[in-house]
Amino acid sequence: MLKKTLLTVGILFAGLCAFLGITWLKDTWPIESTSLKNEGVGKLTIGMDESRISRYYPEISDAGSFIVHTKTKEIICLELSDKIAGQNLTTKKGIGIGSSLADVKREYGTNYRQKHTERYGNLIEFQDDQTNQKMAFGIDVSNEKVTVVVLFDYKKYNYQY
Repeated sequence: MLKKTLLTVGILFAGLCAFLGITWLKDTWPIESTSLKNEGVGKLTIGMDESRISRYYPEISDAGSFIVHTKTKEIICLELSDKIAGQNLTTKKGIGIGSSLADVKREYGTNYRQKHTERYGNLIEFQDDQTNQKMAFGIDVSNEKVTVVVLFDYKKYNYQY
């Protein structure tokens, strides 16, 4: 009887470990690189010197829509989560808040990783191994529209979705 119980517990434990391992791998499994060279939001790009930000967008220079590296004073993360009055901010390929999932796939391809995050819910993430950049699009499941765009240098900044 004890052997049967231990065997059952062992099998259940192994199944739980396999499930957790697959869940973890799904979010970290390598994906084919997508070119994000010269990608940005509006006129802002990763690596741009912070002194140029206020020249292009003085109204968002203190809004927390980007993160600047403290030593190099260059942008390492851009986040577009709200529409700004008078601005039609999009990626270089024209994707912005309210764009469709089909538009994202048409412009960036299908080499992406799907994630479910606490902060943004469902999102898809593209990665460029040449520029060390990741771009993620939050997707509203009910209407398949973009709710957030995040672009960051994953070697310099660990973005927490």
